[in-house]
Amino acid sequence: MREAPIRPRIPCPHCGTNMRIRKSQGLTPVYREAVFECRNENCGWRAKASIEFTHTIAPSDHPNPTVRLPLVPRLRELALSQAAANA
Repeated sequence: MREAPIRPRIPCPHCGTNMRIRKSQGLTPVYREAVFECRNENCGWRAKASIEFTHTIAPSDHPNPTVRLPLVPRLRELALSQAAANA
């Protein structure tokens, strides 16, 4: 069974109405640019956004060898302490 896609809830900085993504383009596996549009017809604000994955929180079971993101600091410290304990 396929899960329903998660829709981001990003409020318009001007009127507070949730915005929608009009289009997006993946430029790398970890970087995407998107055009957001306010759903409030009386506002009509549009903006371009940069979306970038910066850290790994949980490693993938099917890693892409071209994607190299650092672990979040807390997990990096935990991995180093576990490696030291096992050495």
